[in-house]
Amino acid sequence: MEKESEKKYETMKKIMDALEDILCSYQGRGHQSVYVDLDSLALFTSLIAYGQIQVENYRYDYDDNIREDEEAERIYRELAPQARWRVGQGTQIEPIRMNALKLLAAQGMPTYQGQVYYVDTGSILVCGGILPYEIFQLFTDMPEVKKLYVFPYPFQAEWEKPLYFSFEPTEAAREEMQKYVERKLDEMCRIMREKSEGISGIIPKVEDIF
Repeated sequence: MEKESEKKYETMKKIMDALEDILCSYQGRGHQSVYVDLDSLALFTSLIAYGQIQVENYRYDYDDNIREDEEAERIYRELAPQARWRVGQGTQIEPIRMNALKLLAAQGMPTYQGQVYYVDTGSILVCGGILPYEIFQLFTDMPEVKKLYVFPYPFQAEWEKPLYFSFEPTEAAREEMQKYVERKLDEMCRIMREKSEGISGIIPKVEDIF
């Protein structure tokens, strides 16, 4: 029994570490970690472990000269103002995004709806950090979304070639995500009520401010 428990823990830990590498691989300012919220990480890991979220990885040839690709450049420039991406700044994230957009070009022309969204296939593209709880919110707020594609930082030493990943939840998984988001929202509202009762005599009423 103890060995089974240890094996289960090792499996779950491997999934959690993999999620850290995939979802939060970008370093620097604003760097995130999936371990910042263990509740959402535990649920996400469990859904993957029990097959409720299908995960696939894809290798691709990263094109260092992607800026010379006229089609990728055009798609990026059209999308950039919506997504508030920088254009022509020469940062490393720009060619990463352009490579991602080129690879998913067959899914149609993307729009921006909080995330880069492909309407034709119900897919979302993310380049950069996204936490499990944010993924839960995404699938809860946009029921039309079927699949999430994540492009991690492509230059990881343990990967022979850059990888990107897809996450596709079952209906059962979506229900669990929604329950989690609703529970967290209820919890937040409860805490706010409790806090507001304790400081009601200190902070003036809103109508007295505006």
